[in-house]
Amino acid sequence: MKSTKQAKLKGKRVILRVDYNVPLDKGKVIDDAKIKETLPTINYLLENGASIIIISHLGRPEGKKVSSLSLAPAAKSLSKLLGKKVDFVSDTVGAKAKEKAASLKPGQILMLENLRFSPYEELGDEEFAKKLASLGNIFVQEAFSNAHRRHASMYAITRYLPAYAGLHFLKEYETLSDILNDAKKPFVFIAGGKKTETKAGVLKGIAKKADIILLGGGLADTFLVAEGYEIGKSFFEEEYVSDAEQVLRDAFDNGCEVLLPQDVIVAKNISNEARTKEKDIEQIESGDIIGDIGPKTVSKFAQPIKFAGTIVWNGPCGIAEYKAFQAGTRGVANLIQESQAVTIVGGGDTLSVLKKLDIKENFTYISTAGGAMMEFLAGNEMPGIEALK
Repeated sequence: MKSTKQAKLKGKRVILRVDYNVPLDKGKVIDDAKIKETLPTINYLLENGASIIIISHLGRPEGKKVSSLSLAPAAKSLSKLLGKKVDFVSDTVGAKAKEKAASLKPGQILMLENLRFSPYEELGDEEFAKKLASLGNIFVQEAFSNAHRRHASMYAITRYLPAYAGLHFLKEYETLSDILNDAKKPFVFIAGGKKTETKAGVLKGIAKKADIILLGGGLADTFLVAEGYEIGKSFFEEEYVSDAEQVLRDAFDNGCEVLLPQDVIVAKNISNEARTKEKDIEQIESGDIIGDIGPKTVSKFAQPIKFAGTIVWNGPCGIAEYKAFQAGTRGVANLIQESQAVTIVGGGDTLSVLKKLDIKENFTYISTAGGAMMEFLAGNEMPGIEALK
């Protein structure tokens, strides 16, 4: 994989694929972490005489123009961070984009509209990729968090331009490769968040590499059902219970221990004012909703975390948007920070929760990639990486 530093940039128009899938509120970026991580690459390109055409996705517009998912606010945010004008065009491969791209001079930056406004992006369409490629001379990949997608701007575009890894992309790849190939033992993987759909398949691969998997959040609820527990009115994904059962079997076959919550915090409704109660998982009643892991579970997780050589954490351990259900995530975060292990935290939801809880990000490495990080560590195919090789 070639680094951007190996490219001849002077006078070139660089198509820079980033992940500016950032949270917006009333047309403003409310968390610019993903934008900030691209600044070293952007500055390097500018310092070496290139002009830049930035392309990205935002949200899931499903191939339609959705005004609330425009990248215009991201262009404004980037301009403010750089202290430099960033032109924006509400187009991707049309006449406006071609005209603006062709007129770029060294040192100038242009951002195109949301790639996913076109249905051809997620289809990985060759013609769409070819049209994107025609706007520049060099392609630089900086969207590691989307590297598990075989989309036009992640994979097909590299067939039409010299392709290089951006500085942050390369850092993510090298750091996670070290874990994948030479993780210090014991290797503890902590998975939380809501969806089993996106994580069950990945956990099958993780179970072949990790020594212990600790589960929390809505993800754990599906696994509790798979183990035959009553979870009341708690969220779980019925269609993935069989996948959870398979993960547990695979983990057993590979000598990987899976720890589920021993106790939980329940309520009759989910809100900041909810009246909560701590219950062992055997005590959950039909009207209960699980909102967090309990203190016994945090204590149960403490021992593997304390003695771990490597810890990877993806996903909050409860519905941490609400004060009543934050203690579990806070407790796990504190345990990880106190550990002497190599600690990697990843995923937008995890980082948002840490910010909300005002937890200092005192970890060995912080990755904004969530799904991509898990897919990579599970050893699954990564089209965005393969394209650069």
